[in-house]
Amino acid sequence: MTFDFKGRFQNAFGYVNSSISRRLASLGFDVSNDKTSNRKLSVYSWNNDTTFDEVTLRRDVAGVNESYLFGYSGMMQESLNVFAPPPMLSLKRSKKIATTTLDGDSLECVERYNTEPYDITWRGLLIDMDNHEFPLDKLESINRIFEVNGVWNVDSEILNRVGVNAIYIKDIDIDFVEGYEDTIQYTLTARAIKPLEYQLIIT
Repeated sequence: MTFDFKGRFQNAFGYVNSSISRRLASLGFDVSNDKTSNRKLSVYSWNNDTTFDEVTLRRDVAGVNESYLFGYSGMMQESLNVFAPPPMLSLKRSKKIATTTLDGDSLECVERYNTEPYDITWRGLLIDMDNHEFPLDKLESINRIFEVNGVWNVDSEILNRVGVNAIYIKDIDIDFVEGYEDTIQYTLTARAIKPLEYQLIIT
């Protein structure tokens, strides 16, 4: 059977993706075969130059490692710690600026400024690609990720390139995708923070 993400992304996020990513095609994802079920996966993207950033959240508490992969490489794995497809990330950053208006002039003098951390919007889908039932296990896992009142170390080519190596999650939004009972849409709002190891060394 062919598994197509096109309708799910269109109903969840309101756009139509039309062509296969060149990078994914070279990796065989346009006709990736699961040898156990002869299943074929069709992965659609914006255009031929689109690439996908696989993201891993990690934390180590009292010697217990916890890790979650958001990406295509784990698509065929039976694991509650693998989420496919990978998330769509949006980044926003601001500066706090204290200014003084000069008397009799429309100009401002900048007294001081400070660069704030990145705010990250993380959108994705939870899909039961095996039984095509409501993905309760994935829903529990994403809720468990949100309930952590602490720092997640993050491995991501995009985020690491802008200096984001750790985040804390502020909000979660869960919605359902019309016409696909095996799919849940989720949005996480996160903020960049220094990794826990860095904080322990500094303090």
